[in-house]
Amino acid sequence: MKKLALLLIAVATLPLQLHAQSLNARFSTSLYSYERNLTENTTASYLRLYQTAQLTIGQLASNQLSFHFFGQISQDLAESADDDPIPRLYNAYLQWQERNAILNQVKLGRQRVYSGVAYGAIDGVDVTVRAGNFFKIGGFAGFLVPISNEIEIDSWDASHSFGLRASTDRLLGSKILISFMQRNRQPVNYTMPGQFTQKLLTFESLEQRLIGVDFYRSFSRRLNFYGRFDYDLQQERVRRTQVELRVSPTQKLELAGEFFHRAPLIDANSIFTVFEQSTSQDVGLRANYKLNQTWFLDGNFGYQIYDGDESLRFGLGLRCRYGYFGYNFRNGYGGKNNGAYAALNYQLNSKFGVVASTGVSRYSLFDENSDEYTSITGSLGVNYRPHKLFSVDVLGQGVRNRFFSNDVRFFVKANYWFFTAKKK
Repeated sequence: MKKLALLLIAVATLPLQLHAQSLNARFSTSLYSYERNLTENTTASYLRLYQTAQLTIGQLASNQLSFHFFGQISQDLAESADDDPIPRLYNAYLQWQERNAILNQVKLGRQRVYSGVAYGAIDGVDVTVRAGNFFKIGGFAGFLVPISNEIEIDSWDASHSFGLRASTDRLLGSKILISFMQRNRQPVNYTMPGQFTQKLLTFESLEQRLIGVDFYRSFSRRLNFYGRFDYDLQQERVRRTQVELRVSPTQKLELAGEFFHRAPLIDANSIFTVFEQSTSQDVGLRANYKLNQTWFLDGNFGYQIYDGDESLRFGLGLRCRYGYFGYNFRNGYGGKNNGAYAALNYQLNSKFGVVASTGVSRYSLFDENSDEYTSITGSLGVNYRPHKLFSVDVLGQGVRNRFFSNDVRFFVKANYWFFTAKKK
């Protein structure tokens, strides 16, 4: 842990040693107050402090090199927990990028990977190169971020992930991405056989091995198409299929239709693989109509098909620059929900703003024949910005439902920014 801390300090101060020419930093300090029921008759109050830092330091050594950092540390001020303080390191990486070069981009350090079927956080490297004028080829490899409340780096045997991708945005006017990803994480072995099978289950480290294709085509300013296909090579099944078509018949009306086929995202080395799994299909329609320059009308409809069951949903909403009001309905598999909601975000003057929201719903669990319950939620807050680089938010939240007769929470957050740019 000490070696890792020294390494992080060295990486964090490296940009300063390289004579940075630009700095973009944002810090947030938050307090969150709430109660939790430990037992049926006892409760505990919590006051949790969060300190977040996000930095981007650019123009290091050359205009192509930059450093990116995003981290958080939290501590409960009322009820000290064994794990407190809890640090979180989300990003800490160096990035080299040159738009028109063969070596297009290199990222080294802790980073999040989102590329087709690839997802998650790694401690490693991501490289993108140009292959001629039409294609980009890239790949990544690294250790998976450990599941713990400490900042650590895993070993390759304990966990790792790697992937490849090839993309183009100049093939017959279309954007195409082909991607592959594999994730391995060594599971915790069972020490006792199962009660009914009397077998000692063992699992390999392979979690996911996926391949996918993304396709986007814009036929005109008013018509575009998106499709996606993901296949699970390890479990030999279609993981996901998505088709979406957007069309704008007029300048005021936008329509969208979409179809999803999904299989449960269950790791190949999970105990849940012993249970039977079924897929689902989802058909949806969405519409947006511009009433005037500030008012918009939204609507949506969805139909889900499950193994032996189905579900229906629809919603209607009215929004403007100051907020929105809406209604939603859902019935079928998973229960029934019938609710209305509203939100307001109004700037009183250059320094003060107010935010408010509320919602009420009548719902039942499992199916429409189950007992019905009422849920009421609400929030009220203010925003104070005395300076363009500093702001304070105060928010109160309340919930009343079948579990809590009066659940009230408070949230206070201070944001402060600073920017510098070294003149040449």
